[in-house]
Amino acid sequence: MKKKLVTLLVTGAMVGSMFASYVPAQASEGDKVKLTFYGWSDEEDYLQPLFDAFNEQSETSYIEPQYCAVGEYEEVVLSALAAGTSIDVLAINGLSPMSNYQERGFLIDMSEYAESSGFDPAEVYGATYSDANIDGMHGIPYRNAVWFMYYNRDLLDELGVEIQTETSYTWDEFNDICLEVQEKLKEAGKDIESDPNNGCYAGLVGMNLNTTIAQRGVSLDSDEASDAIREYWTLWNEFQENGTHLPYAQKLEYGTNVGSVYWTPGRVAFFQNATWGISTYNEQMETGEMAFEYGVMPMPIPEGEADQTNLSNPNFLGIPTTSEHAEEAYKFIEFACSHEGAMILAQQGVLPAYSDDEVSAAYTEYANQPDDALANIISSPNNRLTDLCFEGYAEVQAAYEEDMESYLVGNMTLDEAVADFEAKRANILGE
Repeated sequence: MKKKLVTLLVTGAMVGSMFASYVPAQASEGDKVKLTFYGWSDEEDYLQPLFDAFNEQSETSYIEPQYCAVGEYEEVVLSALAAGTSIDVLAINGLSPMSNYQERGFLIDMSEYAESSGFDPAEVYGATYSDANIDGMHGIPYRNAVWFMYYNRDLLDELGVEIQTETSYTWDEFNDICLEVQEKLKEAGKDIESDPNNGCYAGLVGMNLNTTIAQRGVSLDSDEASDAIREYWTLWNEFQENGTHLPYAQKLEYGTNVGSVYWTPGRVAFFQNATWGISTYNEQMETGEMAFEYGVMPMPIPEGEADQTNLSNPNFLGIPTTSEHAEEAYKFIEFACSHEGAMILAQQGVLPAYSDDEVSAAYTEYANQPDDALANIISSPNNRLTDLCFEGYAEVQAAYEEDMESYLVGNMTLDEAVADFEAKRANILGE
């Protein structure tokens, strides 16, 4: 039996952050090395079977995970690492923190261990790995999140709106569909204006802050960034001004709860989100919490981009410089990021970063979709990363988000916001 302990993590910059620590039975037995794992609580249920499998087969070490809420995770991790807290395996929640941890020198280079074992992440993962690692092997992807568009099948059927799911719309075409949905919502008295408490919007986009910028493959430090930013911010503003989408200010107000406020109750026809929603929405449909059937469709694309240019944002595993058992930690990471670990994740409805025919079949079986739309989305060769990492990325991204908000809530004009971003970026990068 696993014993659930509540521990307090105290660091130099943070006091009283609550972690839940799950200690395997063998923690107090034998000579195995304890590996402390840090992760966020949303991953607890599907990571535990991974830990159990590793702990059973490993003769030299075992994992003891500690979790905190996802909204506090980055702050807690940075505080812990700055204070020298011993962490052996660190879950890294996406490309932005991956870049940040590398720049701060918080992650060791695992190249030596990978070379000794004959494991080549660049060959296995391609750009998902290579574009995220700066000057070394600091993180290996274990889970992938592909972004696309969910749709409320029941609502669209009720309104008589037909959509395509095998190929991508352009964003202009998608905007036209949203206008059609919004008009039919008004005719039915189901729009926000008719029923402010329960009415529907056509959609909710912009969950990912760089959508069309990333789809065009533009990095925020490039010469093309300003034009790409103008295109995306203008698109977002058009959606909120034509009334088809939840306004940006309200999206900020609800934060990460925006999906539970508008999507789960059936108050939007389209919802931009990622693969992690599949298992959640399937469970919510079974329990009745989500009282409609959903479908999936490719992300709309900017004019001129390839069909099925969806976005992916992998999560990584790395070894902090504070680890006292780096070699043993690497053994777990390689286990988690290769076939056996990927199968464990896929069988629970989590999309692994590692893929082969058996892993893909396991994930597809769990996802239980009525057509091939999801399979086509996650396997598209045109998918691109949500972020392109570079030195100074985290600060530049923060500046970008500040000015995007200032424009979309009406505090700056488009020209003012873009110019302000350009000035901040130049200062950050020393240009």
